[in-house]
Amino acid sequence: MSINLINLLPERKKEGLEKLIKFLFCKEILEVILLVCAFLSMTLLWGWIILEDHFSALSQSALSVNREFSHYNQEVRKINFAIKTLNIESAGFTPLTPKVLDIINKLPSDIKLNSLDINRSSGTFQISGIAKTRDALLNLQSLLEKIDWLDHLESPTSQLFQKQDISFDIKAKIKNIPLLEPEINKPKNTGGNE
Repeated sequence: MSINLINLLPERKKEGLEKLIKFLFCKEILEVILLVCAFLSMTLLWGWIILEDHFSALSQSALSVNREFSHYNQEVRKINFAIKTLNIESAGFTPLTPKVLDIINKLPSDIKLNSLDINRSSGTFQISGIAKTRDALLNLQSLLEKIDWLDHLESPTSQLFQKQDISFDIKAKIKNIPLLEPEINKPKNTGGNE
């Protein structure tokens, strides 16, 4: 069964009533939108206040850490300076111990060394001692000539006139090993902040 409603209102009142309904609908939608905007703005405001509090607490914490650990920062700077100085100083380092041990291990048994001097500032090598025989001295000279980091071997020929218990003194120039600067030319660093 269908019910037919009879509307006896005049057309002008119907249009006014429809406009009033649309106006009330828009008013309610605007109220909802304003309510949502107010809620969002309050949420953002509280979030901003909380973030500002956290930021100020973090700033205070960073300042206290900087004050508390400034001593450690100074120590780290000193250690970094020492490492930098050590790296600069060790730039020309070449280990000579293996080279000297190689020479000593290859020495003939009838050679007795008195001194072995390597001067990296002047680039000289000097070895002196006593050879039991002339052949032992000649073997030592040929051994030293085969060493790739020695050059211009000099030994007095008068040493070869003796047959036994020959006192020798052999000099050479160092090559392929960087020379060291004399100590007076090196700048004196007392340390400090860099």
